[in-house]
Amino acid sequence: MRFITLLLMANVLQFSLAQSTFTYNLTVKSTKGTPDAGRTVVFVETSTYERLVYKTNNAGTLQVTFDHGDQWLGSVGEMRNCIDLKTTFGGNANRTMTYDPASYERENQVLPDRRSIAFHKVDQQRISPAIEPSKTESVIHIVLLDRNRRVYPKIDVALVCFKTQTMYTGRTNANGGVTFKVPNNQNYEIDVDGVESLRWIDLGARSSTQTLRILFQPRTFNEEKEDRFIVQNVPKDVEPSSSHARVKMKVRKDGSNAIQEDVYVRMLKSNKVYKAKTNDQGDVTFMLPIRNKYFVDFEFQRNADEIDLSHVKGIAYKEFTVDYTIDPRLSDIENFIPSVKDLIEYDINNFVDKQYPEPLEGDMDFYLSWGNKFNENSKEALLEVGLKVKSKMTRKSAAPLNICFVVDKSGSMMGEDRIGQLKQSLIQFVQQLDETDIVSIVVFDDQATVAVPAEKVGDKKKVIDIIHAIQADGGTNIYKGMVLGFEQAKKMKAGNFVNRVLLLTDGYGSQPPETVINTAKSHIAGGIELSAVGVGVNYNQALLSQLASAGGGMLHLAGTSANIQEVFQRELESILYPMAKKATLTVVYNDQIIYKQLYGYSNENVSPGKMNVDVPHLFPGLDQLALIKFDLINPTKAIENQAVQVKLEYTDAVTGKKVVKEKKIHPEWTSATGELDMAIDKEHKKVLAVAIANQSLKQMANSFESGNREAAYAAVKSSIEQIHSLFPKAQPEELLSVVDRLREYVDAFELLKAHSHY
Repeated sequence: MRFITLLLMANVLQFSLAQSTFTYNLTVKSTKGTPDAGRTVVFVETSTYERLVYKTNNAGTLQVTFDHGDQWLGSVGEMRNCIDLKTTFGGNANRTMTYDPASYERENQVLPDRRSIAFHKVDQQRISPAIEPSKTESVIHIVLLDRNRRVYPKIDVALVCFKTQTMYTGRTNANGGVTFKVPNNQNYEIDVDGVESLRWIDLGARSSTQTLRILFQPRTFNEEKEDRFIVQNVPKDVEPSSSHARVKMKVRKDGSNAIQEDVYVRMLKSNKVYKAKTNDQGDVTFMLPIRNKYFVDFEFQRNADEIDLSHVKGIAYKEFTVDYTIDPRLSDIENFIPSVKDLIEYDINNFVDKQYPEPLEGDMDFYLSWGNKFNENSKEALLEVGLKVKSKMTRKSAAPLNICFVVDKSGSMMGEDRIGQLKQSLIQFVQQLDETDIVSIVVFDDQATVAVPAEKVGDKKKVIDIIHAIQADGGTNIYKGMVLGFEQAKKMKAGNFVNRVLLLTDGYGSQPPETVINTAKSHIAGGIELSAVGVGVNYNQALLSQLASAGGGMLHLAGTSANIQEVFQRELESILYPMAKKATLTVVYNDQIIYKQLYGYSNENVSPGKMNVDVPHLFPGLDQLALIKFDLINPTKAIENQAVQVKLEYTDAVTGKKVVKEKKIHPEWTSATGELDMAIDKEHKKVLAVAIANQSLKQMANSFESGNREAAYAAVKSSIEQIHSLFPKAQPEELLSVVDRLREYVDAFELLKAHSHY
């Protein structure tokens, strides 16, 4: 009887499996409405990275049946990840889309962080709906109405132009409409009722009058500001609106429901943090503006989960469970504050955009300029030294490459568009490889997966398709990712190849550092090199530096997501274009100026009238800025006659010949009265801001180790105020991550005050 039962169950199971297929019918049209025949459609499974390639038929249609896999991302031509299919439970879906890569890219472009922009606001509240366009301006009518055609007066609306940094503001009238007259040839984001970038409209060169009707529903909840947090009063039966998604979370901590616990939802690229408390079942509900991404934080855990509402249109509900464990570094705040030896300093050149002329002779050159003129009241002087390496160089390394990228795709990589920058960096790296080079890609979160097995580059399009499908999610298991990376590199290891693993992470792993290092050393002994990239500020700098040191590679620090591409390029070029060895910079100055501080390099040697410093990590295209700060001793006009001399020395890595370049610069005297602004250049101010952050972090670590918690707290808090004084209106986007890090430490000290008392 049991046999019959099992047989019946087996038949039921087979029937169930047969019904789990998912059929997807796609129709692709051109912008003219005609069938888009022969269009390539690529699907990549997001956990196995299996790749399927199809083409639409003459009618522009395509039918695909999936009998395995969980989630498939589809790209139609250059419209990347425009299809997202959950196929686990079977079923079918039909979709018709227009192939318009330009519009798709516009819809999904990564917008600037508004905290970095001081918008010029133009009030257009009084513009008449009857106004006519001019030769250079168009008229935009925006009407807010709900599904029942009801209109909404007295709602704030704004058109925001990032290029001109202008915000045009207005408020809907009794008919639910508001009119704007704005310049042509610009792109505009549309803000409605405080929700940023709800829609967009782009204008060409031709003037016109356009009417845009936006689906709108007013909020059915209240929110108010409490300290730095937005606290919402969300009714139990609240419905989502056209601007806010209802997000309900079940919170579990260490396997149990988290009851009456504070939950923080942090909007990325914003100062907005929403705060609420779970109920007696561990549930909490937020009403979050759509078109944004968020991180979920708790008192003793940051980045516990992410919420992606960036592609939401219309009415949206989201329910999910956040299951987190307490971060021991936060539960014991004293372990969260770095020691002096573990402190990560920022590389100033990750934050500046200065471009210097190409060298006229040789591979390298440098340029000198004063940040200020001198007069008798001047107390300080700032000398800029700009180093430039030739951009276009021929490949000097004859050895082919066997490179395995081991990349962190944990949930925290979603922040600051790190995952987007990572994918672009990988693609750019792959595009520069020769077809005979070998590449493999391992991705890791809680688990590790081989996304691209080790093989000759060959068809780069295949590799690029898979890179586009990488999505941020989950935790951080560096150990598993690293081991799998070594295994891939080992498969194609050859004596005449550069065999290297490039490990990139923005977090801490779950394995003890000793285990990771010892395992790495065993693979490194087998002839596989390792370089490491630390992203942001919360990675294990001690672990990565030991791995890179043992692996014979380089340790790169990407302070912001924008630096990822730069460090990937630096890694590639350090292999392909070996350059200078033992480069040094020497500065000789007169007795009227006293050396005070160097920004941009470290470990300088100072003697009377002379300073020299080693210049590391030279690579093609390098633009490196250094600032030298001097104290002035009773300056007179005669100071013009005493030049500061600068010398660059290095050994060419290919010829072995020593190269010496010398230049001098005379101070420039002025008859102006009063003290002159020493750092008038924005790039100089960014350098000073990073230096302030580095100095305050040192003071914080030293004071905390000596037991003076109040001084440590004051140092890091003061640095935020000093940086704000340098940029009172808006901080440059590059500095936002620096200030966010300082804010994390301020929060940590305030948490320490609340729980431990000083």
